Amino acid sequence: LLMICTGTGAAPMRAMTEHRRRLQAAGKPATGKLMLFFGARNPAELPYFGPLLKLPADFIDRHFAFSRESGQPKTYVQDKIREAGVSVAQLLRGDTYLYICGLKGMETGVMAALSAICTEHGIDWPAMHGRMVKEGRFHVETY
Repeated sequence: LLMICTGTGAAPMRAMTEHRRRLQAAGKPATGKLMLFFGARNPAELPYFGPLLKLPADFIDRHFAFSRESGQPKTYVQDKIREAGVSVAQLLRGDTYLYICGLKGMETGVMAALSAICTEHGIDWPAMHGRMVKEGRFHVETY
């Protein structure tokens, strides 16, 4: 499960992650990697992110991007996606689901990052994207 979000877009990601955590706690099979990219202005906004911070690294692979961190260059979710390109490509090659939720402004950059990663790893992004949409595995909720 590949989750990309900013701000309040973290809410559905929290729900999906909590569902997976409860399945595991109940001893029910819950397979597949969870990978999350979360964008915020600065680390002070992470308390909103709440329970996802408490999950162990072997449960979820988290990547934070801060666009207004004092003394640091601006970093956006698409930058973190590119940095994790090998893992993202591995997920895309499988039957992963992809969710993008949050600010509309990130959508173009995220799509460009996914396209670049696919090109770099020999994946036909337009075909992959089309197949994911057709199969109900690609979801975008931006505002």
